[in-house]
Amino acid sequence: MRQMALLGIMGLLVASPSQAQAAGTADLATRFFNAIPDICFQTARGKPPTQETAASLLLESASEVPPTVKAHFNRVPTWFRLKAQPDEVFIGVGDSPGACHVVLANTKQTVEVRTKVAALLKAGGFQVVHENTIPGSDIDMLFVSKAPDGYMLISLQAPRNVVRDGIGDQGAVHVKLMPAAMFESMISKR
Repeated sequence: MRQMALLGIMGLLVASPSQAQAAGTADLATRFFNAIPDICFQTARGKPPTQETAASLLLESASEVPPTVKAHFNRVPTWFRLKAQPDEVFIGVGDSPGACHVVLANTKQTVEVRTKVAALLKAGGFQVVHENTIPGSDIDMLFVSKAPDGYMLISLQAPRNVVRDGIGDQGAVHVKLMPAAMFESMISKR
């Protein structure tokens, strides 16, 4: 069912976490990416994961998150981890209504994950409306796609290369649904 929602919104065909986990075929980048539509799109629409729904989303509560994740996302009160990648993929919710954060941590696959997520978002019809092109700075891209209930905004932030030898957070995706009138007003002022 979640896969159908993804197809309807983005036109992408990517294995859902449950399919990929069962088949044992999904890589870290695919699992990280799939958390965006499977978890964050629902969170953006007012249905964040809870302790009761976590298992059906292939999540588990994360009472502990890496210290750098905790420091960089100190306003996020509720954390989950992806069961298939419990040390690498963390999902944070609750810092503001509808906000969802998927954080990559404890991996040296920073570049591969960032590259695949950006490519899949573009292939799914998301447009890049902002990209930081300053040499030597972190990657900062803002993607947008029109949805039936507004505009889905996805911010991809990641270092250009692995930091701290892969320990701690290595990048994140932030998802928010913005009402159409608000987004269109913001764009018209540019």
